[in-house]
Amino acid sequence: MRKTLPMLAALVLAAPAAAMVDGGWPVLAEARDAECQLTVTGNGRYVLIAAEGLGGGNAARYVLRNGDMKPIDWSVRADAAGRFARYYVPFRWGQRGGTVQVDVTSADCRLSASFPWERYSG
Repeated sequence: MRKTLPMLAALVLAAPAAAMVDGGWPVLAEARDAECQLTVTGNGRYVLIAAEGLGGGNAARYVLRNGDMKPIDWSVRADAAGRFARYYVPFRWGQRGGTVQVDVTSADCRLSASFPWERYSG
């Protein structure tokens, strides 16, 4: 019983916190191509990169560049509703800020957007 109560409390409190992670964040960048849309939202610390209209289950290429860091270059797959999303924490050692470039490309669309970032200072 002693171990069960804290675990239940953690689960109950974690669900609302997870739902609030990206709720109401300001839009940092957007791009459209035909029926596809790329939206980048953030809260100053975390960024949500979300694409929709990619086609249910379709393959896509996700490329993210942040200054001189090695680019993230992934083959990804949209969900059944044609959406793809990933969180990102913009950071580079020794840098106070910069610009992130995001590209999402599928058979149906080419999406590209960039946004500035500054080191989070809490």
